[in-house]
Amino acid sequence: MTSIAEIEEHAVVAWPSTHAEQGGGWLLRHTPGVGKRRNNSALPAGPVVSVDVAEAFYRERDMPVTVQISPAEEHAELDAALAARGYRHDAPTVVLTAPAAAVAAPEPTVTIETRLSPAWRAAYGNEAVSEHVLQRIGAATGFASITVDSGIAALGLFVVADRLSGVFCMATAPEHRRKGHAAAILRAGAAWSAGRGADMLYLQVEDDNEGARGLYGKLGFTRSHSYHYRVLSIEESS
Repeated sequence: MTSIAEIEEHAVVAWPSTHAEQGGGWLLRHTPGVGKRRNNSALPAGPVVSVDVAEAFYRERDMPVTVQISPAEEHAELDAALAARGYRHDAPTVVLTAPAAAVAAPEPTVTIETRLSPAWRAAYGNEAVSEHVLQRIGAATGFASITVDSGIAALGLFVVADRLSGVFCMATAPEHRRKGHAAAILRAGAAWSAGRGADMLYLQVEDDNEGARGLYGKLGFTRSHSYHYRVLSIEESS
């Protein structure tokens, strides 16, 4: 059975930061030019010696101090300490898992490429993430897409390593929603992942995204754990 720790370790590899270092019981991550929280946050990586270490790391880079409380269920004491220190609560997220074999199904409309193509990159739209994150993933990658009228209508990314497949970048163009494209991407990606040795899929969805959570539930995804961020502004950390 896949453990929460294995999922968290996989997620770090599957969505890399350009700079990551261990310090004071943290994994300290920074990716210049990329606004994603997970690329620019401190992740507990052991007994936390001092919050001062994280604050110094981000203060030196003139950034808000952002801590990913993950898994939230195991870091209640840290969470309370940061709250008392003035850190605000941000982006509560649920991590869901499903057996790859239970989700997998043939989907002839879905194309999966192992390299980041110009068309997929353009449809995704975030050049900074494409340049500094997606092109740096070291594990096996499957860039899934559905094309309608010569344009990409829906896409998703599957990252496989150590019998796990992380699902990222799920998106459907507004004019193509409610047509089953996201479900097709997930089924095809699950089959692709299973063919490369993955037993389990996981994905991260913000807690208030009821539409996405409903879709994932119908496909067999269930809750594994949760996380959220604690953020201290630059002014408050100085």
